[in-house]
Amino acid sequence: MATFTLAGFMEQRWTGERSELIDLAGEQVLVEDRFETSGGTSIARLGWAQRVFRQRLAVGVSVGAYVGRLEQSFDRTLDSLSIGDRVRPFSELSEWRYSGYTLAAGISADPHDLIHLAAAVEWSGDITETPRPGTEGAANTYSVPLRLSGGGTVQLTPRFQLNGSIAWQDWSSATGFPDGVASHLKFTYGGGLEWRAIQQETRSVPLRFGYRRVVPPFRYHRYDPIETVWSAGVGFNIVELAAIRFGWIDLAAEYGTRDSHPLSERFWRGTVSLGISRF
Repeated sequence: MATFTLAGFMEQRWTGERSELIDLAGEQVLVEDRFETSGGTSIARLGWAQRVFRQRLAVGVSVGAYVGRLEQSFDRTLDSLSIGDRVRPFSELSEWRYSGYTLAAGISADPHDLIHLAAAVEWSGDITETPRPGTEGAANTYSVPLRLSGGGTVQLTPRFQLNGSIAWQDWSSATGFPDGVASHLKFTYGGGLEWRAIQQETRSVPLRFGYRRVVPPFRYHRYDPIETVWSAGVGFNIVELAAIRFGWIDLAAEYGTRDSHPLSERFWRGTVSLGISRF
């Protein structure tokens, strides 16, 4: 079975504002600074999977490329009532492009008709950050640590199943980042329920509810971040034969929190996934 996927990897979308008084020609002037970052990286993958050993075991491999870009802007405005038109506002825009590659291999097994297990290992080369024309600065490289993951699904009834997963990745060993930025936490885990509200011979509509605890790779000062997410979603398995999906659309809404003392935030997030596969 051949697959193609495109998924987000590291999103960098944030805005920060700061106000302060600075000394300008012996006069205290109010300055307002605005920092804005938009963009990030995604991974485009091509994969192949094959069932072996009486159709109860499957192995797969994939090759992927990191793609994406980043825009960073800095704007400074000064109190015109204090300085008039003697000093003009200042703006600076930087643009960067990301590239790199990744390889992955996985295995899945059905030891029982009601139990499905899977595991995967993912290795990545360095991510290269290259300035686009008009942006000053040299190219940077960042390493991505090895990632190990595993999970399982238990079929409780013909329409109801329980699943769980865990992943390990040690970002504290990554290179290219400033000292003290990478998190020392390593484990991400989660679980969920799926109920097939509509089940036909070649189509199904599953409803999903889940929870996961995610360890973001970077922290603020000395405190490792933790992201907690609750999610609900619906899937549309357009073509499905023998529990194998050949075409599908998944929609999900998530509510979560991120904490890295003293910073914390709450967020809502929506995701749309499209999939096509063929033998």
